[in-house]
Amino acid sequence: MRFAMILGVLLALFGESLAQVGVYSASGSWVHVKIKSKTSGPASNRLFTEDFSDNRNRWLIGRKGDYSYDISQNMYHIYKQASNSPASGQSIIKLPPTFDLNKLDTFMVQVDLAGPSGIIPDAGLLLGVKDSLNYCHFRINNKNQVSVKYVINGLSYTIYMRGDYVPAGIPLSATKNTLTVRKKTDQIHFYLNGREIPTSPYQFRQYQGTGIGFVTTTDGTTFQNLMISSGAASR
Repeated sequence: MRFAMILGVLLALFGESLAQVGVYSASGSWVHVKIKSKTSGPASNRLFTEDFSDNRNRWLIGRKGDYSYDISQNMYHIYKQASNSPASGQSIIKLPPTFDLNKLDTFMVQVDLAGPSGIIPDAGLLLGVKDSLNYCHFRINNKNQVSVKYVINGLSYTIYMRGDYVPAGIPLSATKNTLTVRKKTDQIHFYLNGREIPTSPYQFRQYQGTGIGFVTTTDGTTFQNLMISSGAASR
């Protein structure tokens, strides 16, 4: 009898200790369970993706000025309606406040662009757009050149992102070119087809607005696979 009592006490104590460390009980409920999650997510957190399968983000459609704008075949198209016009075609959307690039320690913006029939377009990406007098652009042209420009109140700096077209130092493709802008803490980097352009990087300066978009002077320029991500960026 005494042995049976001692055995019962031992079993009760053992059961209590198991419950305290979170063992699954016979009643089907968890008791004081702590699970340490393992995070192995990607280095970057994708904030915004535009595949141009529709116009949910309200890009400019139809004719405006000397250009017309259209979405089809998962691409955004800009057509020049006045062949001798010196003006550029532009389309811009404003990102929500949660996507404010000024508030991100690191970010990446990327887009693919192409011209018609194997032509390298004079076109590019617009960032930090407030209005027509406040923006940053990253552009290429068919002379294998690249331009990075930062404009405030219609004026550009004399030594900082002044906008001059300079040799890209990287071969441009007649079929598709990928433009990438990447901020790493206090520097902003510009990449063409995965390679950093010779004038990059620059010190990051706050954008005046939250708009993002495209610019071109080439008839039939297309843009696709626009993406914005935040988080740690690979070098």
